[in-house]
Parts: sequence; structure tokens; C-alpha cells
Amino acid sequence: MLEFLLSICKSPKFYVPVVTICITIVIINFSSKLVKKLINKNSNNFEIKKRNTIVSLIENIVKYILVIIALLIILSAWGINISALITGLGIAGVVGGLAIQDALKDIIMGCNIIMDNYFIVGDLVTYNGFTGEVVEFGLKNTKIKAFDGTVLVIANRQISEIINLSQKDQSIFIKIPTAYEETEENVAKVLNKVCKKIKDFKEATKEGEYLGVDELNSSSVDYLIKVHCKAGDQYSLKRKVLALIKNEFDSNGLKIPYAQIEVHNGKRV
Repeated sequence: MLEFLLSICKSPKFYVPVVTICITIVIINFSSKLVKKLINKNSNNFEIKKRNTIVSLIENIVKYILVIIALLIILSAWGINISALITGLGIAGVVGGLAIQDALKDIIMGCNIIMDNYFIVGDLVTYNGFTGEVVEFGLKNTKIKAFDGTVLVIANRQISEIINLSQKDQSIFIKIPTAYEETEENVAKVLNKVCKKIKDFKEATKEGEYLGVDELNSSSVDYLIKVHCKAGDQYSLKRKVLALIKNEFDSNGLKIPYAQIEVHNGKRV
């Protein structure tokens, strides 16, 4: 039995595939780590994300090429005529090209996305009403992850239009309903104070702006402020600003109206 196992191990049909697979895995892992180390060196955050996107696409291409080369080496070790196989694949490729048109379109569009700076990995984007972060960019598709964890997978060929929210800072408009009894002067004074404090939040890029009365509702006067923040931080900042407004209103005795029901218990009004 031992001699039988040794004879198998000494056979090129056994050790060539094993060595080829091991070397291929080592090369893929080493090249990936080397490239990531190089792109993270002396680069700002935007450049790192942009290069990560390009590297992600190149890694997929290199991986496929190495796998094909490894497969050809293994087939050659098993005694299969590679030249005839390649010739046959060339003929089959013409026929198969019709069947993989969509895949080719995905790859071509993936290159266009990079060249035209549609987006990069880490960008906040909106596609057909779906908003999220680009978490993966490959040869055939792009993955976008929403804030609730939902992941949208899009074929690259379908990305003709997409809204990139990371190209510049975001602006948030926040309505603050206030009781009619409060004067505009007092409300403006408190909200201007709030706007100055907003710059202390890490998500904010500058002070907020008090824009004045936005609407006269049936039970409240709606005031409006404008807040500026980094892309992707608008939801976090909005929650903090609303909490700040509530605290300032409470401290200054300003009322925020809420729905009320009057019960007369059958008495005439």
C-alpha cells in the first residue's frame, strides 16, 4: 500500500496539479496584498478608495487569467493535447461569444465606470431610488449596501445613470414646528443659537443656516434651518440636531405643538 501511494505521489498527474494549485493560490494572495500595500502608501482617503476600485477590477481579471493558466497546465500533465484544445476553444469561442454578450457588456461598462469616474468603492450612491454605499465592484456586477443592511446587486451593463452623493458635501433641510403663541423673534434667536452649535458635531462641515418661516400649518408655524455635513452622515447629524433643538426649546420655554383631543362629555359648547 505504501509503495502504491508513493507511486501515485511521484506521478506527474498527481504532483503537477497539486503544485500548480498551491502556486496559483500563493501568487493570487501575494499579489493582492502587495498591491493593497502599495495603494495605501502615501495616499489620501479619496485616492485610496479610487485605487481600491481599480484594484478590485484588476484582481478579478488576474484571478481569472491565473486560473485558466493553471487549468491548462493541469490538463497538459494529464496528457490532454492543449494545442488542439486551444484551437477547439477558439472555434467554440466564436459561437460562445453570442451567448456571453451580456457578460462582455458588463466588463466593458465596468471599465467605463472607472474611466468616467461614475463612482468608487466606498461612495454613497442612489440607483433607481435605492440609496447605499458601494461595497463591491467586480467584472460583472456592483453591490450597493443600504443603511438597513439590504444589498442591491446590479449588472454593470444596467448602470447608465446613477446619482453619486459623495462627490460633495450634503445639505439637510430640517423643519421645526412651533406653537403659534411663540414670536418669530424668540424662535429665530433660539434657532440661530442652535445653528452656531451645530458646527461642534463631527459630522457637520460648518454652521447651520436659519432660513426663517417655511409654512403656516393649521396647528403650528414651521421654521426651517439648513445643515451641511459630510456625505453619508446626514442621518446621524439630523438626529443630533433634532435632539439639540428639543433641548434648546425646553431651556428657553418654547413650545412644540402636538395633536390634542377635546372631550366635552355631552355638555353644550
